[in-house]
Amino acid sequence: MHVTMIFPGIALPGFDSFRKKPTIDANFIDHGLASLSAAAKAAGHTVDLIDLRTLRDWTHYREEVRRRTTTVWALTSWSLHYPDVVRAIRILKEEREDAIVILGGVHATIKTQQVIANRLIDYIITQEGEISFVKLLGALAAGKPADRLIVGEGPVLDEIPWVDRDLFDMRGELATPMVPGMPTPFVTTNAGRGCPFKCNFCQPAERAVFGNRVKMRSQENVIGELRYLKDRFKFNSWMAHDDLFFINHRWSREFCVQYKAAGFTEPYICQMRADLMCRYPDVVKQMAESGLAWAMIGFESGSQRILDLFEKETTVEENLKAAAICKEYGIKVWANIMFGAPTETRTEVMETVRMVWKIKPDHFSSSYFTPTPGSGMAEEVEKKGLTMVDPFNGSNRTPNEAKMKDTDYEWLTKAIALAYDGGSEERLIALGQLPTQPQETSCASR
Repeated sequence: MHVTMIFPGIALPGFDSFRKKPTIDANFIDHGLASLSAAAKAAGHTVDLIDLRTLRDWTHYREEVRRRTTTVWALTSWSLHYPDVVRAIRILKEEREDAIVILGGVHATIKTQQVIANRLIDYIITQEGEISFVKLLGALAAGKPADRLIVGEGPVLDEIPWVDRDLFDMRGELATPMVPGMPTPFVTTNAGRGCPFKCNFCQPAERAVFGNRVKMRSQENVIGELRYLKDRFKFNSWMAHDDLFFINHRWSREFCVQYKAAGFTEPYICQMRADLMCRYPDVVKQMAESGLAWAMIGFESGSQRILDLFEKETTVEENLKAAAICKEYGIKVWANIMFGAPTETRTEVMETVRMVWKIKPDHFSSSYFTPTPGSGMAEEVEKKGLTMVDPFNGSNRTPNEAKMKDTDYEWLTKAIALAYDGGSEERLIALGQLPTQPQETSCASR
């Protein structure tokens, strides 16, 4: 059976953005679709792709649909992408009445009832899809009935093929490193799935997709894929795209040993947690010696109350210590910081600004708190009537639009600018940006 997959990732970069904007949203491959494609091809099916980022507009998309004879169409969707997915499916059904539409991904998993209500979607696969997607294709090819709603079976990661790099045009990713200065060609990979922590600006959405545990590929499997990528693309740097690459210190120790033993010296970037870095600084050192060049750390806030509100299970002291560990071992710090949490006061915002100054990150990535669909905090702010964003297009965390009612985003913008500035208390007072005595004025409605 032949399947056409549709990648809807235009919510941030827009149409006609591929290889024209130097951002990850415009260029990176989608590992979910690429993994489904690999599984389908391994079962004997053929697959092609419509990547909306490569098209001019919706008229161009309609033309791409018209020129195909495909019957089965498969899409994935974050909540951010769902409005574009709905439009893509509507156009598809207008052009091809016989089209069989399969939707999977995060939004289908966390907002299943909303997706079920869209009768243009023929089949819905929640959770992980590699096994169930292939079974569904087999049933369709054989003319057998299948349930409309399918709960995906979680695969053993070493038993599924590496993601299908041929599905996407790799030229975008190869030329777009995660951070400036990392040598190209650049590639991304995933070593595992899931996160055991309960940060409520994210969870329980991820647990809904992957379950309440972490699955890791074997170190041998990851090294094997890196060898393949080196032979094929001659990459000079790479990113572990896991939510947390450093999550099991024993796994990480052995990975470093095997990475070096395989002859790799290429620098890489990955996500890490401050508390784990503080608990296992020797592993951080070993990772640095193996090639870890950048650590992306979710510091989130310089206020302990806000960290506790987020159920982050870290401390401000651990944030500072983790940054110091990175500096000691020559690892550059990518600092993820969140401003505008519900009930956050101006004093707490300034605590975060001061923390950023102390950390002196090599890259400061600021965001507004966003009530992401499926998260515990989203449910909380909805109960309080604070949410004001579109639940789809507003679910990105970039600090460029208001997210909630009664939050002073003009003031937060100034605070973020001060954090970037790397100033001092004296300069703040001189600029009139900080009162000499702390004030508990709230930035967000209580």
